[in-house]
Amino acid sequence: MAHMAADYRLDPDSDATALVEQLRQSLGLLRVAFDATGEAMLILDDQRCIRWVNRQAADDFGEGSSLRVIGRQLGSVLILRHLDQRPLLTDDLHHPLNQVVHGEGQTNLLVEVVANQQSSPSQVLQRMVSWRPIVEMKSEFTLLIFRDLDPLERALQQQRSFINRLAHELRTPLAIMNGNLRRLSRKNFESQFLLQSLDDLRSETQRMTGLVDKLLLLSELDTDRYHWHLEKRNLSTFLLYWLDSLTPHRRSLVQLRLPDASAHCEVELDQRAVCRIFDNLLENSLRFASGSGQLDIQVHVHQDDLDLIVSDQGPALTLNDDASLLFERFTRLEEHRDPSRSDGVGLGLALVKSLVEGMGGSVTGGCNIEATDNEPHGLQVCISFQHSS
Repeated sequence: MAHMAADYRLDPDSDATALVEQLRQSLGLLRVAFDATGEAMLILDDQRCIRWVNRQAADDFGEGSSLRVIGRQLGSVLILRHLDQRPLLTDDLHHPLNQVVHGEGQTNLLVEVVANQQSSPSQVLQRMVSWRPIVEMKSEFTLLIFRDLDPLERALQQQRSFINRLAHELRTPLAIMNGNLRRLSRKNFESQFLLQSLDDLRSETQRMTGLVDKLLLLSELDTDRYHWHLEKRNLSTFLLYWLDSLTPHRRSLVQLRLPDASAHCEVELDQRAVCRIFDNLLENSLRFASGSGQLDIQVHVHQDDLDLIVSDQGPALTLNDDASLLFERFTRLEEHRDPSRSDGVGLGLALVKSLVEGMGGSVTGGCNIEATDNEPHGLQVCISFQHSS
């Protein structure tokens, strides 16, 4: 009986030993897989302290030694910068460790290694930085991945930089042309044909100026050169500031409905970006919608976020598939709207999307499903932001 009892006690130990050995083998295989990749990987805890690195990260950030990196704060190992060399501060909304609360993502950043600054000069290299929350564990961890840009990404980056430089170069001659045309229009010409030609030239020059401004802004957003000025204020403050910037006529076209709950909602936004977003939505309504082009803005407050439902009174967007194209650049859906006002180039809603996402929000669009059969079915855009009460 004693011999049988001893065997009984050994069996659990044997199973535990086998399980531990199996776990060691699995972890070893995972380590080999992570070390074999050419991407530098870091795992950080909720205090932004580095808890694990793979071989590539040790080589890139710790002179080949993981002990030079593990246990240190991210800011003491790496300095992240915008593409225009501005430091990406730890409290910046666009810092990967602040973006990770919204899920995984990636962006182009400049990465400066400071861990080995005493022994060798630091380098600033452009990297594709990806982030991903690790949700399978009880504590909060974040996986950061740094990799070189592939040829397609480098080509896209060069293309966006080219557009940025081109837009800058075009703004000056367009401003000169517009000024000269304005001076000519003050002269008393007898020919009505000449006066009409001058008006047409001024109109086209102004349209080209607007196009260049939008291209430049999109390029700055794409290449991380847009200078954000984020402020944490009540939502109504941002919206009322935009309303006050409108002319009396345009202000009369906007109906803003703020629920009582929104009085306690603070959002971190850029006032200039907010004005540009709603200027584009109002301009889109005036250009394409029939009638007065009225814009209705409703705010719906939820526990962690809020929705701004922006609707115009234009003709119907007849196909559900149109929603996937609304925010594509240079895409126009005039066949579903008033063709007599289709002088846009399809950048307004694309700009809205880039500005909203740049402030950590999201945007969707489609047909105004709340309209009745007796009312116009216009465009409806839903903009969502996180808020704090």
